[in-house]
This record gives sequence, structure tokens and C-alpha cells, in this order.
Amino acid sequence: MPHWEPGWRLALSVAAAFLVAALALRRRPRLGLALREAAVALGLWAAWVLIGSVTHPHVAGAEDRARGLFRLEQWLHLPSEVTVDRHVAAHPWLAHLVDNYYLYGHLNVIVLLLAWTWWRHRDAYPVVRAELVLLSLAALAMQLVAVAPPRLLPDLGFVDLANSYGESVYGQYADGLSGQLMAMPSLHVGWAALVAWTVWRHGRGGWRWLGLAHLALMTLVVVASANHWWLDGAVAMALLAGIVAVVERRPRPVALPVPVATASA
Repeated sequence: MPHWEPGWRLALSVAAAFLVAALALRRRPRLGLALREAAVALGLWAAWVLIGSVTHPHVAGAEDRARGLFRLEQWLHLPSEVTVDRHVAAHPWLAHLVDNYYLYGHLNVIVLLLAWTWWRHRDAYPVVRAELVLLSLAALAMQLVAVAPPRLLPDLGFVDLANSYGESVYGQYADGLSGQLMAMPSLHVGWAALVAWTVWRHGRGGWRWLGLAHLALMTLVVVASANHWWLDGAVAMALLAGIVAVVERRPRPVALPVPVATASA
């Protein structure tokens, strides 16, 4: 499946170039601010890739923690992830849908959310951006402790859905790609929850339900593809709830690196 993933050095280099360009475009504040926002996004991506390269070697500990989560979920009587995963794996058309939504419904949707907030609800953009950054950083900090996703535990009955159909963005674990032991918490679910919250607060009419539908579907997709545990998503949503409670009780919007008034100019 076509999917370009720059390394952390390249991402940081491009982010630095965007910051330099933003400083040079003082007479074009809109473009300069957009470049600074892109630099922040690339910085977060670089951090994710770098942390993935750090957690990657700790396979034994990651699998032990994953098995502990599996036992905890059984004790909590959560729905069986194995059943969901194997049911989807048995139907190729459904597996393709799940694999593609996992890939294209993550970063693309959050970019659309930021663009929509920027153009239609500029006054809310600083808060949404702050929540996105804080959620991502909190998740990255937790992901320093490696936890294996279900798909790396076939002895428990899980099927690596995307690899089974040649659609994996990760490849086989032995390929050495980063990010494979960063299952806890799930940023796929966390970002989807941010989309749901923002659209519900600022959308109108029936469109408000679109974000909730995306969250429900993404939660099901990450489990059906064996990329995450139920608890990965639950922890991500709990993180977001705490961040929203702190950020949105402030009397004024969280400031961007440049004045919000500049963005409205």
C-alpha cells in the first residue's frame, strides 16, 4: 500500500526549513503562520519516529506488558478482540476496508479538522491546536514504555490483518520499522476523539454526528486490525478528557507561538 513516511532527521530538517521560511515571510502573516503550524506537525512526527526507534529493541518487555493488558481485559469482561479480528480476516472485502480506514482515516482526518477549524472557526483554532499537541506529547511520553499490539501475539489467536493481505504500513516486525511497539495509548483513537469533540462543539446540525461516527468506526478498526487493544483507546480518550478539562477552563484561548490576531489578519 503506497505510504510515504519520512525519517525523523528529514522531518526535523523540513520543519527547520519551514520555520526559517516563516521568519522570512513577515509581510505575509497568513502563509508564515501556516508554515509554523506545519513545522509543529513535522516536529511531532519526528518525535514519534524517534521514540519508535528507541522502544523497538525492547521486545520481551513489550510482549509481557501486552499479555498483561490481555489478561486485564479478560478480567474486565471486555469484548473479545480475537473474535473481532478473526471475523474481519475471514472476509477479504471487509479486511481491505478496515486496513484502508486505519491508514487513511488517521492523519488525513486530523489535517482536515485543523483546516476546517482554521477557516471556519478561527477563534477556536488555538485551543484545538493546543489540545492536539498536548495529547500527542502525552501519548508519546507514555509510549516510551513499549507495549506490543495484538497482531504481534499470534499465539493468542490474533491475525496480523494488514500483513495477511499485503497492506501493512509496518511490514513484518523483523523489518526493523519504528512505531511497532507504541500501542499504548492509541493515537488513532485519541485523534479521532479530538475530531469528535471538536466537531460536536463547533459543528452544526447533523454534521455534529459525523465526528462521533468517525470515533466509533476508528475504535472498531484499530481492534479489528489487531493494531491496538481496547484499553489503548480507552487510555487515549481519558488523556484527551483530562487535557480538554485543563485547556478549556482557561479564561482565554491558549496562545499560538504568534499572536492569534496575526492569523486573522
